[in-house]
Amino acid sequence: MADDTRAKTLYLVDGTSQLFRAYFAIRGLSNPGGMPTGAVYGFTTMLRKLVGDEKPRYLAVAFDLPGPTFRHDRYADYKAHRPPAPEDLNVQFPYAKKVCEAFRIPVLELPGFEADDLIATYARLGREAGFDVVVVASDKDLLQLVDDRVTVLNPSKNVRLDAAGVEEFFGVPPGRVRDVLGLMGDAVDNIPGVPGVGEKTAIAMVAGYGGVDEVIGRAQRFVAAFEARDALLAVLEAVGKDDPLSESTARAASEAGESVAARLRDLLAVERDEAFRGRLDELGGALDRAALGRLPSRAGSEGRAVAKDLQELIRALKDIEKGSGRKAWQSVRDHAEEARLSRELATVDALVPVVFDAEALQTEPPDRERLTALFRELGFRRLLAEAEEAPAPAEVAAEAPARADYRTVLSRPDLETVVAACRSAGCFAVDTETDGVDPLRARLVGISLSSAPASGAYVPVGHDYLGVPEQLPLATVREVLGPLLADPAVGKIGQNLKYDLHVLRRHGLPVEGWRLDTMVAAFLLEPDRPTFNLDGLARDLLAYETIRYEDVAGSGARQSTLDRVDVARVTEYAAEDADVTLRLAEVLEPRLVEMGLDVLYREVDGPLLPVLARMEAYGIRVDVGRLAAMSAEMGEALDRARREIHALAGAPFNVDSPKQLREVLFERLGMKPGRRTAKSGVASTDASTLEDLAGEHEIARRILEYRELAKLKGTYVDALPELVNPETGRVHTSYHPTGAATGRLSSSDPNLQNIPARTPMGRRIRSAFVPAEGWVFLASDYSQVELRVLAHLSGDPELISAFRAGEDIHRRTAARIFGVDPALVTDEMRRRAKAVNFGVLYGMSEGRLAREQGISRADAKRFIEAYFERFRAVRAYIERVRDDARRTREVRTFFGRVRFFPDLSGRAGRAAEEAALRAAVNTTVQGTAADLMKMAMLRVDAALSGAGLRTRMLLQVHDELLLEAPEEELGRVEPLVRKLMEEVHPLEVPLLVDGKTGASWMDVT
Repeated sequence: MADDTRAKTLYLVDGTSQLFRAYFAIRGLSNPGGMPTGAVYGFTTMLRKLVGDEKPRYLAVAFDLPGPTFRHDRYADYKAHRPPAPEDLNVQFPYAKKVCEAFRIPVLELPGFEADDLIATYARLGREAGFDVVVVASDKDLLQLVDDRVTVLNPSKNVRLDAAGVEEFFGVPPGRVRDVLGLMGDAVDNIPGVPGVGEKTAIAMVAGYGGVDEVIGRAQRFVAAFEARDALLAVLEAVGKDDPLSESTARAASEAGESVAARLRDLLAVERDEAFRGRLDELGGALDRAALGRLPSRAGSEGRAVAKDLQELIRALKDIEKGSGRKAWQSVRDHAEEARLSRELATVDALVPVVFDAEALQTEPPDRERLTALFRELGFRRLLAEAEEAPAPAEVAAEAPARADYRTVLSRPDLETVVAACRSAGCFAVDTETDGVDPLRARLVGISLSSAPASGAYVPVGHDYLGVPEQLPLATVREVLGPLLADPAVGKIGQNLKYDLHVLRRHGLPVEGWRLDTMVAAFLLEPDRPTFNLDGLARDLLAYETIRYEDVAGSGARQSTLDRVDVARVTEYAAEDADVTLRLAEVLEPRLVEMGLDVLYREVDGPLLPVLARMEAYGIRVDVGRLAAMSAEMGEALDRARREIHALAGAPFNVDSPKQLREVLFERLGMKPGRRTAKSGVASTDASTLEDLAGEHEIARRILEYRELAKLKGTYVDALPELVNPETGRVHTSYHPTGAATGRLSSSDPNLQNIPARTPMGRRIRSAFVPAEGWVFLASDYSQVELRVLAHLSGDPELISAFRAGEDIHRRTAARIFGVDPALVTDEMRRRAKAVNFGVLYGMSEGRLAREQGISRADAKRFIEAYFERFRAVRAYIERVRDDARRTREVRTFFGRVRFFPDLSGRAGRAAEEAALRAAVNTTVQGTAADLMKMAMLRVDAALSGAGLRTRMLLQVHDELLLEAPEEELGRVEPLVRKLMEEVHPLEVPLLVDGKTGASWMDVT
C-alpha cells in the first residue's frame, strides 16, 4: 500500500469479537502462574500481523463494556439467552487492552454502546473527515458499513471486501445486510428473526424482493394466494364427493376460483422470480381452462364426472406448492413485526455521541519496555524474544508479505532452484497431491514445497487432461529432488506426514529427516480438538482461510480427481498447503516448547510416525475363503435369530428398524421405555436401553445378540475381503496418532482394534488373519499394564507388593475386599475384584458396578469402600488428580502428555464436571500406558531393523503387539521383544509381557 493512501486510511478493529474468536481457537495456553492466555495470545498475533501487513497510520480497537445498551431498552430479551462469558475469557479482556496500550493503539469503549456501534460511528466520522476506512472484523453484521470509502478486512480469512465483494460473498449489497440479519435473526444475541428462515433463505428473499418491508409485502400476497388455493382445492374435493353436484357446491367452487384468480394477479404484480412467475402463469391458464364460472350451470350432474374434467386444475394447484418455500413465506407473514424489530436490533448505530479526533487515533511506535514486561508476564516466550531482538520499536510487528508467491515448476532448472532454496533454508514443508485418498493405491499427481512463509512451489508430475502443459518426468524429479528428501540433515515438515511418506516411498522418493508433523503437534497441544485438518488449524492458529479441496476439484457427483484439474489452479491450492504447513510449524514448535511437550514429540510421537507407516505398508494377510464360509453361516444364523425374535414378538417385523422395534417393545409388549433420543425425543432402542430391559425380557437380550452378530458380519466378515489390496493380497489398516485424547492409537479401514477377543464369533473372525507361508504370528501382550501404572503413580504399598511378588492381583484384591485368605478366594470373588480393580481406573459408580455384576447397589458400594480402605494410596492418588484437575483444568501423564478439561470451569453442570474428573483420572493412567506402548514400539522397531531381522510389527491393539516372523527367527525374536517391552522404562513394579505364537491371530489371543 502506497504511503499517501496509508496516510488517510483509518483502521477500526472489533476487539471484542476478535478476542472471542481467539478464545475458542486457542485452548490450553496459560502463563507460568496458571492464568489462561490463549485468547489474548491469538488477539496479540492478529494485531501484530495487522500492523505488520498494513502499517496503518491511524488505528483504534473497539471493545464492548459490561451492562445494558440502547438495544435492551428497545427489546428487553436482547442477548438474554447468551450465557455469560467464560471466566477464563473474562480475565483476559484487561490484558487485551493492556496489549493495545503497550502497542500504543487507542482503545474505543463507551457505556451503553457496543463495539459495533463505535466502529460504525467512527467509520462515518472518519469518512466525513476525508478518510478511507478499513473495518477489521469477522462478523457479518459490520458488512452493512461498506460503501465507496469503507471496506471490511476479515483477518480470519485474509480477505478484504468492498461493496462488490460483499455482494459476491454475502449475496446482497451492503445496504441490504441488515435486512438479511433481520430475517434470519441471531441466536447468540437473541435477536428473534423469523422462525424457520435461515441465512440461505433470508439472502434469497432479500436478493429477490428487496428489504424487509418488501419481503413482508410479498409474503402477505403469497400467503393470501396460497390460502385461496387451499380453499379452492378443498371445494374441488367436495365436487368429487357431491353426487349429484349441488348448486351450493358449484357456486362455492366458482367463487373460490375467482378468489384464486384475484390473489394470483396481486402476487404477480410483485413477483420477481421469473421461474415462479412462469408457474403462476401456468396455474392461471389452468384456471381459465377450467371455467369454474360456468360450474353452477352443471349443478345436478354427476360430481365425480365433473371433478374428472377439473383434474388438470387440481394437478396445477397441487404442483404450485412444490419448491415454493411456502413454510418460510408463511412464517414471514406471521412474524412480520419480529422481522422489523430484528432488523432494527441488527442495525449498527452510527450516531454514538463521540468526538472524532484524528490526531488521537494516530499510531506511535510500541512501548518496548511495557510490551516486553507484558509478554514476560503472559509467558509469551517467542513474542518476548522477538520484541527484545527487534532492531527498532516500530518493527516489533511481524512482517508478512501481502501476497503469496506460488509458482509452478515445469523445468529442471526451476526445480533445481527450488531444491537449492530448500537446502539453503535447512528446513522446508512438503506435501503431496494424489488422485485418491488411499495412500497405498493413490497415484502421485504433484509435490509442493515451501521454504519460506508466503511462498511455495508446485511440481506437477501426473496431471492428465487435454491441453495439459509438459510436466517433468518422474525420473527427473527423483534425480533432482530425491537426494534432498533423503537427506536427514535437512528438516522436513508435513501435515499428516504419514500419508506423504507412503505416497513418496511408493513413487521412489523415500524421505528422511522429518522435523515436524503439524497435525500431531497440534494434537499434543490440544488433544480434544474436534479436528486436526489443515483448514481448521490454519483458521484457528493463523487466522487464515485456506483454499478448500472442493473449491479446486468440485463437490458431490461433479467432483473430479486432481489429475484432471488445471495445473495453474492446483498450484495455488497445493503450494498454499505447503506454505500454510510451514507457517503452522512456526507457531506450533514454540508452543510445544512452552508447554513442555517438545521432548515427547521429538522422542515418542514424532519418531513413531515412520514406524506406523511401515506397519501399515506391511499389512496383514486374511483368508478370504474362510471369511466367505463364515459369512454364509452368519447369514443363516441371522435368519434364525430373526425368526426367533418374531416368535417372541408375536408377529413378524423389521428387526433393523428402530421405529418398528419401538412399536413392538413399548406398544405391543408394553415394556417401559427408558431414555429418549436427543434429536427426535422418541423412546430410545439403543444398546444401553436394551441392556436395561434384557434382565426381564428375553426379546431384548436376543435383539442385542442379533445386533452384535449383524455388526460383526457387516463390519468385518463381509467388509474385509473388499479391503484386500489387489497388489499385496493384504489388508492395510490405517493408524491414527490423533485418534484418542489419552494418546492411545486408533485404527480404521478396517478398525482391527474393535474385533472382540473373548467372544466365540470374535475369535473366529481373528482366525481368518493368518501369516504368510513359512511365517508365524507372535503376540506380545503387556499383562495388566494399567494396574501396574496405577501402582507406580499412586505408590500404593499393597499394589506394589503384589506385583513385585508376582501375585495374581485380582485374587489379592479379592482377599483384601472380602477379608479372606487368598487360598479361599472363589472364582466369583476374583471376578468381582477384577471388576473393581478396573472400575477404579474408569471412575465406575456403584450403580454401574451393581448393574454390570448383577449385584445390589449396597453390595457394590461396600466393595468399592472396602477396596479404598485396603488401597488407601490409590484413593489419595485419585483425589490428588481430581483436585489438581479442578485447580488447573488439565492433567498430565507420567511422561508429560497433557489433556485439558474446560468442563471443570464451574459452569458446565455437575454431570459434565463429574465425567471430566473421571476422564482426568483415567487419562493419567491410560495415557501413561499408551506412552509406554509407543516407546516399546520404537524400541522393537529399532532392534529388529538394527539386527537385520525380517520379522516385522503388523498390529498394535490395546496392550498387544502382533508381529509376523519367519519360523527360523522366532526363537531369537520372542525373547528379544519380551525384554525390550519389559525394560522400556523403569517403574516401581515390573512390567510383564505374555508372549504367544500361532498360525492365526486367534491362536495367539
